[in-house]
Amino acid sequence: MEGHLYVRCGSRLEGVAKAVAWLWRLGPLTDTPDPSAVGVGSQEDAPELDALVKAGRLAGAVIFVTRPGPKAGAVPNRHRVTGVASFGARKRVSGQFCVLDSGEPVVRSSIGAHAVRDRNWMVVGADPGTSWGSLDGFWVLPALDDFLADVLDRPLVMLPPLGWVRYDDLPGTAYHQVSGTDKPDREVRKRVEKAARLFADHDSVLNIAIASRALAEGEEVAIDEVWPESVAAIGDGLEAGALEAVCHGHLHLNTDAWAAGEISPREFEGVDAQEAGRRLDLALEWFERSLALRPRTFVAPTWAYSRGLLTALAERELPAWLPSSPGPLISDGNGHETLISALEGLHRLDYGPLGDLAMAGLPPTVVVHGGLFDARPFELRKLREAPTTARLVVRRDLFRFPWVAGVRWIGAGELLERLRGHDQVAVHGDRIDNPAGFDFVLRDGDGSRRSPD
Repeated sequence: MEGHLYVRCGSRLEGVAKAVAWLWRLGPLTDTPDPSAVGVGSQEDAPELDALVKAGRLAGAVIFVTRPGPKAGAVPNRHRVTGVASFGARKRVSGQFCVLDSGEPVVRSSIGAHAVRDRNWMVVGADPGTSWGSLDGFWVLPALDDFLADVLDRPLVMLPPLGWVRYDDLPGTAYHQVSGTDKPDREVRKRVEKAARLFADHDSVLNIAIASRALAEGEEVAIDEVWPESVAAIGDGLEAGALEAVCHGHLHLNTDAWAAGEISPREFEGVDAQEAGRRLDLALEWFERSLALRPRTFVAPTWAYSRGLLTALAERELPAWLPSSPGPLISDGNGHETLISALEGLHRLDYGPLGDLAMAGLPPTVVVHGGLFDARPFELRKLREAPTTARLVVRRDLFRFPWVAGVRWIGAGELLERLRGHDQVAVHGDRIDNPAGFDFVLRDGDGSRRSPD
């Protein structure tokens, strides 16, 4: 399968180009100019790419810029704005934006033009290499898919609009206990039951990350000895298909740090393969004994993956969810989340960008932590966002996500299987090989999205 994206060797945008090529099945990157490829580069690459396009050695080029400055060749004058940009109804994001002062806009917001195009040349006022996973750049992928489908004159093969919501640290953790932020069993049970009903009503799945052990009078005990009603409610939600369990470790507390007088949730930090395997086996035994299942995926507390942990996971064929980073969404059998868990760039209750990402084939992965679930109203109060704070007190983020338009929220296990299947899709001219048989979407040059015939 030939490559359709050209990136010079050593480019800092190589990871971004790999992510785009993987998402839309554009083949491996090429570091040799080709008339059938589009070049991807930063402002420093603009003169070279401009010359290659004009000489017919590239079909087109995309340049990413963020620094303010005057017009330089094919790169327009640009300036920086910090604040809130509105891209339409329910699509406001906050951040720092590079606004382009000339050229034909293909992406505009309330503060100006963010991407401009001149036939087969596009300049994008963003640096996805450093901001990957932040919502304030949600508009970049839709702009790119328009441009690439047109200039390459070939359909882009995309994942259908899927996403997942994961609620971490339920019903509580040893870290919460020793830091005094744990919640009473009855309160957590009500939250679980409410969430399960809501996601079930929307034919969606809420993923719950659970550590298997907690503390009682300083001793390790099974987590259902501390939160029995909550674990029972989780079991009911699993049986109804509204919840999916994700293994979140053994104790969710760094016991070495605790012994030294520090409180840290990074349970697997520096842990070797033997000790990581022991903790994983105890956790998996609890899941099988208490919830009658083996989790299909794993996420480490605070994403602290030691080499020993990754080795132990591979030995047990338990795939992990790794933090967001530009590149393919599958590596060494593990999945990569796509958004920073704090939802950087989220403005008030504007969840529309999540739908745009899903429509562009990037499944939004939304993670709600036990602490963040309660912290967002507090942060908004500090910003004097009283109306939004009041609305979140009535209904928190977790209970709003099922209404986001354009996304089907699924279980972590299903999403990982679809990512693996997408990884096998190959395009050979007019033929698309899809050995896993999962459905996909074709993005055509005329702007349409369709299922294959």
